[in-house]
This record gives sequence, C-alpha cells and structure tokens, in this order.
Amino acid sequence: MSASSPQAFELGERDREILEFERSHWGSIPNKESAVREHLGLSVARYYQRVYAICALPQAVEYDAVLVRNIQEAARMRQSATRSDGEDSR
Repeated sequence: MSASSPQAFELGERDREILEFERSHWGSIPNKESAVREHLGLSVARYYQRVYAICALPQAVEYDAVLVRNIQEAARMRQSATRSDGEDSR
C-alpha cells in the first residue's frame, strides 16, 4: 500500500462500523448474538475474530484508543481465566 492511500491512515468503513457496534453493545448484553447477525451479518465467532483483528491495527488505536484498550483488556482477562480453568482441572 502506498503512503498516499487513505487506507494507510484510517480504518475502512466496515472496520469502523464494527467498532461502533461494539462500543454501543459493550460487554455481554442480552441478544448480542442476534444483534450481531442482524446488523452485521456475522456469526458471533467471526464478529469477535474481526473485532480482535481490528484492535491489533494502529489505526484502531487512533480511531478510539479507549475502546480498543478495553477490548484488548477484556480479551486478556478471558484468556487468563481460560488458562486458569484449564490448570484447575488437571
């Protein structure tokens, strides 16, 4: 991608749409799965894959650093809890 490409400096429309959706539907709310399917046409698994991939982009931090930090922290906490649960069952 060339330095003059607008995508080199900002998120695409779909990525912004996903971040805005996550901002307005933060956390686990009732019916989030159906809202993801209805508004974005994605399965919940694919949605979270996209969310985490977007949050790895520097452009996402520029777009909304607080939201990205919150999403990344929640993901780290889930990973940590999953690892702890696996160790407890041994």
